[in-house]
Amino acid sequence: MNLKNLRKEKNITQEKVAKDLNVGRASYNRYELGLTEPDIETLKKMADYFHVSVDEVIGHEIPFMLNRAQFSEKQLEIIENIQNLSDEDCRYILASITAIKIANQEKENIIKKFKQ
Repeated sequence: MNLKNLRKEKNITQEKVAKDLNVGRASYNRYELGLTEPDIETLKKMADYFHVSVDEVIGHEIPFMLNRAQFSEKQLEIIENIQNLSDEDCRYILASITAIKIANQEKENIIKKFKQ
């Protein structure tokens, strides 16, 4: 459970959380220690209370999810290849993307001029 970290981030006591969630302090303490597990309704209350997902309450890390439908195959190929790059490499790629955008805009401006 990630409860202790969530509570400490809010800088509140176990007593306050237990009272706000309408559970006993001893029960809440056992949840934090991982000695017992809350039922699903209590998990939902905890998630709402801390403004996080139930996954975050229980300490389950969700891998980054990508909506693949919004990208072309080439874009997905680029995304898959950047995962292991250094920050310096990523800065270089971002600078390259900016340069490409500027070049495309300039090309469009030249085409518009000649069409007039």
